[in-house]
Amino acid sequence: MVRNLRADTANPMPLVAIVTGAGGGIGRALSQSLAERGYRVVLGDRCEASLTATLQTLPPPALGELWLADVVDETAWQTLAEQLIARGETVGLLVNCAGVLLAGRLADSPASELRRVVEVNLLGAMFGCRAMAPLLAAAAPTTRPASPSAPPLPIGVLNVASIFAPLAPPGFAAYNASKAGLVTLTQTLRGEWGPLGMTATAVLPGITRTGLFKTGSYTADRLAEAVTSRGDQGTLSAEFVARESLRAYALRREIAPIGRRAGLRYRLLHWLPGVVRSRVRRDANRLLEESS
Repeated sequence: MVRNLRADTANPMPLVAIVTGAGGGIGRALSQSLAERGYRVVLGDRCEASLTATLQTLPPPALGELWLADVVDETAWQTLAEQLIARGETVGLLVNCAGVLLAGRLADSPASELRRVVEVNLLGAMFGCRAMAPLLAAAAPTTRPASPSAPPLPIGVLNVASIFAPLAPPGFAAYNASKAGLVTLTQTLRGEWGPLGMTATAVLPGITRTGLFKTGSYTADRLAEAVTSRGDQGTLSAEFVARESLRAYALRREIAPIGRRAGLRYRLLHWLPGVVRSRVRRDANRLLEESS
């Protein structure tokens, strides 16, 4: 279901950026950064209270609109696209940041939870790209900046994946696979959209201090406590990830690890894949055994 809760269209049409998962964490930080660049941000999430809180943090005189919807609802995406077209708005950027977490051995994971993770993290992004592709393509020749004080970002999509995609730690099968799929989706879109003047970037943040771990699903209470504790110890802030993600996108990078540790591990995977994967598997399996 989609509800247009607030749309401020008093000023001349700025470029629109659509951000899913905007109710908190990295999605909120990205929304703030894009608002600072002069975009009118469509804030997407399922929680109205969280979206309202994000809207209130946008720097004035930022324009924002709440899009209360589930990213796995294909109809919601089509309705949003139709609304934007009807208002004659120009969409310059889609940010797929909505994500959910499931931790535990695959054999212990409920089928409904596995399906939900893949649908939100991957299928929702596919629906978004499918619905917004015509609007982004129409904006691709646009050369005006989003703000007089900031250079324009490329037209296209920014997909927030995870360093878990290439590392594939045990205990996160659905999350790892869905984020890896998001990377492959990005690579595919660069080929499809490139001739149309659009681009696509996938960022791979390391462990970031957000609500992802607290709101995740777990196969055991002790595992929830252990994973949440590690999440709280993450060295990255949502604001840092947002800033570095937009920098990577502005440079039109295809895949960009975010954070010093994530970057080091990503590079080492190409040179010493066996060593890196062995260490990741050992540490993750120890966590699973201690929490079982």
